[in-house]
Amino acid sequence: MKKRWIAASLTAVLLAGAGYYAYPDAETNDMLPLITATTGTIEKQAVAVGQIVPAHSVQVKSQLEGIVGEVYHKVGENVEAGTPLFKIRPNPTPVRLTEAVTQLMSSEAELESSQRKLENLQRLVEQKVVPENYGQFIEAKANVKRAKADLQQKQQNLDLIRSGESSVGESKLTSTIYAPVSGTILNVKVEVGEPIISTESSQSASEMMTLANMDDMIFKGSVSEHDAAQLHAGMPVSITLAPYPEAELTGTLSKVAVQSEKLNASSSNGSNSFDNGFEVEVSDIHFPEGLTIRSGFSATAKITLKKAELVTTIPERVLQFSGENPEVLVADDSEQGFHTEPVKLGLSDGINVEVVSGLKEGDEIVDSSMMGAPNV
Repeated sequence: MKKRWIAASLTAVLLAGAGYYAYPDAETNDMLPLITATTGTIEKQAVAVGQIVPAHSVQVKSQLEGIVGEVYHKVGENVEAGTPLFKIRPNPTPVRLTEAVTQLMSSEAELESSQRKLENLQRLVEQKVVPENYGQFIEAKANVKRAKADLQQKQQNLDLIRSGESSVGESKLTSTIYAPVSGTILNVKVEVGEPIISTESSQSASEMMTLANMDDMIFKGSVSEHDAAQLHAGMPVSITLAPYPEAELTGTLSKVAVQSEKLNASSSNGSNSFDNGFEVEVSDIHFPEGLTIRSGFSATAKITLKKAELVTTIPERVLQFSGENPEVLVADDSEQGFHTEPVKLGLSDGINVEVVSGLKEGDEIVDSSMMGAPNV
C-alpha cells in the first residue's frame, strides 16, 4: 500500500513539471519594463555658473592723500552725480610739509630777484640807454612772469597740503570727493579716521566706495572650453537664481571671452588644469515683478546651443549598440516579447535623444536598463 502511494505521488510531480514546460506563463511578456516613444523637444545646452551683477560699476578713489574726515552716505542709498560722498582731511608728513614751505620761500626769492633785474633794465630803457627790444630786457620780463607762476603753484601746493583747499583761476580745488556717476552705493570700504592712499601715489590707491546702476543687471559666469567653442552672441539663455529657484528668467548671450580666464593664472597646487574657463555675459534679462534683486546673487545660466522641436524622443538608457550602430528592443507578440530594431539618432541632451528613423510616436520599447542582458 505504501509503495503504491509513493508511486502515485511521483507520477503527479512529473505530470506537473511536464505541464509547466508545455504551457509557459502567459503573463511573462507583461512583466517586461516597457517605455513608449513620445513626441517632445530636445535641447542641447551649455551651462554657466556665475552671479548677477550690475552691468556698470564705478570705484570711487581719492586724488588727495590724507585721513577720512567725513562719510556722507551709507550702503544702499541712491545718489546723483555730483553728490558729496567724502571729506578728506590732509595729513602731511613733517618732511613733506617742510619741503612745501621751503619751495614756496625759494620761489618768493626767485621772484624778488627777477623783479629787481627787470627794474634795473626798465630804468635803462627809460633813460634811452637801451632800446625796448633789447634782448635782456625782454628776457627779464619773461623771467618775472615765470617766477610769478611758479610762486602761485607753490602756494597752491602748500594750501592743498595744509587744508586740502585751493583755487586755480576760476577752478576750486577741494578735498571733498563727489559722486562721478548716479547710482546705488554697493559698499563703503573706509571709516572716519582711516588713512587713504591717493591716485597720485606710486602705490595702489585706496578703494573707498563702489557705485552701480542697479536698474541694469547682467549675468557674469564661466563655461568650459568645450562649450565656449560653440557659443556666439545672440543665443537665447534661461537663468535660475539661487534665492528664487522657481522663477523663470530669460536673457540673451551678449559676450563670450576671447581669452581663457586661466591663461596667465598660476595654479595653486602646482598643476595646470586642461579645462580652461571662459567668461560669458548675459544681458537683456527679464526679471519677474516682485523679485528683490541684489548684486552677487548666485545664478546658473543654460545657453541653448541646438534645439529640435516636435520630434520622436526616447530615453538614452534604452539604447543598445551593435558595434557603432544604435538599436532598441521593440515589444511584440513573439515568445520572448521583443525584437531588435536599428534606429537613427539625432540631437541628444544627455538624458533623452531624438529618433530620426526606426521608431514613431506610440511605439513600445523594452527598457533594457531595467533587466539583465536579453537573449536577442
